[in-house]
Amino acid sequence: MHRARYASLAEAILAYFRCERCGECCRTLPISLTWADIERLYKMEGDSFFDKLDDSAIENCLKTPCPYLRDNRCMIYDKRPLVCRVFPFEFAYPFPSIRLCPLGRKISAELGKLERELRLRNGGNNEEAVRRVIEAYDRVGDMMYEEGKSMKCEVTIVSMELLEKLLNRLKSGE
Repeated sequence: MHRARYASLAEAILAYFRCERCGECCRTLPISLTWADIERLYKMEGDSFFDKLDDSAIENCLKTPCPYLRDNRCMIYDKRPLVCRVFPFEFAYPFPSIRLCPLGRKISAELGKLERELRLRNGGNNEEAVRRVIEAYDRVGDMMYEEGKSMKCEVTIVSMELLEKLLNRLKSGE
C-alpha cells in the first residue's frame, strides 16, 4: 500500500462525510504516531508530551484512552495525529481498510453501492477490469473466517482503485 496516497485519498473522501463524534475511537483504539506527529506534539508540549505515550506499546502510541480527549472532544484537533485525521481509514493492515464505526459504516455503504454498480455495469462477469476494482472485497472472506468458525469483521477491506472511484463520484456530485 502506498501510505501517502492512501492518506491523501482518505482525507479527500472524509471532506464529504461528517463524523458523529462518538469518541469511541479515541477511547478504545491505540493511536499510533508518525515522526511528524511526535515532532509537532513535542514542540507543542515539551517534555510533558512523553507522559502521554504508552510505554507498553511496541511502536510510538498515545495512551488509551487518548490523553487529548476531553468530554468527547479532541483538545488538539487542528494538530491531531495523521491516524486521527484519516480515521476511520486505517493503516493497521497491509491493504486499505476502513474501521466500522458509525462513520466507517456510512463510507463502507457508499463503497458497497459503487462496487455493486460497477459489477452490474460490467454484466456481473469477472472480467479483469472488474476484478481489479473489487479484488479486496473478494478477499475479505479468506481473511475474516477460519475453517468452520466465523469471526466478527470490524473493518471493510477496499482497493485503492475503488477509493479513487468513490472520490471521483463524490467530486462530481453523483
